[in-house]
Amino acid sequence: MLFLTSEQHQEVVRRLLDLGRSRAEKIPFHPAGMAYTSLMACFLLHELSAAETLVRISRSFGNEWFPVSVGYAVTRTMFEADVTAHYITKDPSDRALQYVNFAAVLNKRQMDACSQHRNSKDPGWRKAMALLWQHHWGPREEEVKKRFAVVTPRFTLKKSDGKDRIFQNWSGKTIRQMAAEVDHLEAYDIFYSELSSFTHVDVHLADRFLKNRSDGPVWSQRAEEADVGNVFRHAATFLTCYLDLFGHTFGTWTESTTQDCWRFPVN
Repeated sequence: MLFLTSEQHQEVVRRLLDLGRSRAEKIPFHPAGMAYTSLMACFLLHELSAAETLVRISRSFGNEWFPVSVGYAVTRTMFEADVTAHYITKDPSDRALQYVNFAAVLNKRQMDACSQHRNSKDPGWRKAMALLWQHHWGPREEEVKKRFAVVTPRFTLKKSDGKDRIFQNWSGKTIRQMAAEVDHLEAYDIFYSELSSFTHVDVHLADRFLKNRSDGPVWSQRAEEADVGNVFRHAATFLTCYLDLFGHTFGTWTESTTQDCWRFPVN
């Protein structure tokens, strides 16, 4: 791992953005099929847009007032997208379709939730759910049920008690399990666990705003330099990992191309 300053990590992110943008509008078709090609393009756009968001936030607020809690939450999604892309790439044709078809399960869950809460004890919720059902789910009810019935066997496991259990997510595995299968376990245990604090709003998030002084704790939105550096170090690392996968998969660039983005003159 290179020891770089916060400003240098930001420069790495900008260089990687330039590299990714160079092929974002013209992505080759992959033999695994349209679903896989489209997903890899979507993941590329997500990683680039997430990195671009961090760069723009930095320009707007500067390092002193950089909202690190937002930065960490953004980089968490970059890790998830990278792990998901690597996992799908292990069996691109089959897993890409599995990923896409899970939309039918998500739609059924949302529709069922809306139907259930149409009977909410809260009159405001009853009215809101009635409108949502009338204009969105009601007209699609039969279509959603039919599509769900078609894909259900792909996302069903038999429990030890003999009952069926529908996957909680598209792969039927946790992010950690997928990370382990694509050699990202260390990154999950070291980086992702910390980043999750800022999504789950645990005490690590609060710590970023709490400054201990001799006269007691005070709250401040000033960012610690180390946190700003970490945000961009994570972003640069995850973006590099995805671009390496993308370049290898589509033959757009080599690993040495992404590594060049990390090089700085030696004093």
